[in-house]
Amino acid sequence: MTDLAQPAAMERQITARRRGREFPRFDVMNVIGYLLLLFAALATVMPFLWMVSTSFKGDQEIFRFPPSFVPDGLRWQNYLDAMASPDVGRQLVNSLIYALGSTVSNLVFCSLAGYALARMQFSGRNLIFALVVGLLMVPAQSQIVPVFLIVQKIPFAGGNDWLGNGGTGLLNTYWGMILPTAATPFGIFMMRQFFTRIPMEYEESAKLDGASPFTIFRRILLPLARPSLAVLGVLSFQSAWNDFVWPLILNSHREMATLQIGLQLLQSGPDARWNVVMAMATLITLPVIIVYLLAQRHVIDGAVTSGVKG
Repeated sequence: MTDLAQPAAMERQITARRRGREFPRFDVMNVIGYLLLLFAALATVMPFLWMVSTSFKGDQEIFRFPPSFVPDGLRWQNYLDAMASPDVGRQLVNSLIYALGSTVSNLVFCSLAGYALARMQFSGRNLIFALVVGLLMVPAQSQIVPVFLIVQKIPFAGGNDWLGNGGTGLLNTYWGMILPTAATPFGIFMMRQFFTRIPMEYEESAKLDGASPFTIFRRILLPLARPSLAVLGVLSFQSAWNDFVWPLILNSHREMATLQIGLQLLQSGPDARWNVVMAMATLITLPVIIVYLLAQRHVIDGAVTSGVKG
């Protein structure tokens, strides 16, 4: 009887588990959590959706009260007017050079610095890392004036002598925009933390085969760091693409203006057409969204294939 009762008891347990999966237990806290997440998602997406909606409205429709979320018709002419703005082609080239240059330099220099701080043994390593962490707490606004003076006083650039006097340095140049953002404390910190999580067995096996430190970094550690590189690339591109203050302060020539400055010029004045401004803002936002979607796939693939357990 005991042997017959055990299978019956096990069958009842399996049936109860199946019923529990089919009819999950109602939890008030889970419902509240989902509602909060839904509210946060709507609060994040609504400004972008309103911008896109306004970009398709007519000149009079955007001032209608009460306002309507759905436009009466799709006015593609607003986008054509935005792309026909003065110097928009030149501004696009400037923004691409600035964003791509800053992104590539961050990926190169931050990964090298992170590898050195995580894997290489040298005197002063902990002090350098402490200074990098300390820079994370310094407001970016307080660094604008010192960085501007450094860029202006670079020797032998823009007519400067060896003391950095007599010329304009790197003002109104692409190098002046890119170099201050070529490596960021956050990027160095993130790459250093990722490299410390990679098991030492990878590096020790390569050393037994006679690989040099740079070969280990390029052939082994760098492919494993694809998730962090993808995140760093997205953040660097977004920061440079959306940057308004630094290009505005550095450049005094109109031909060096970026899309963000062009957007400000488009909305200045009493005759600004806000539907065209929103169309331009939508076009400026699209590259960041595209880069994020592409990098998101690489982050997932890298996390699956890296073989590193966090």
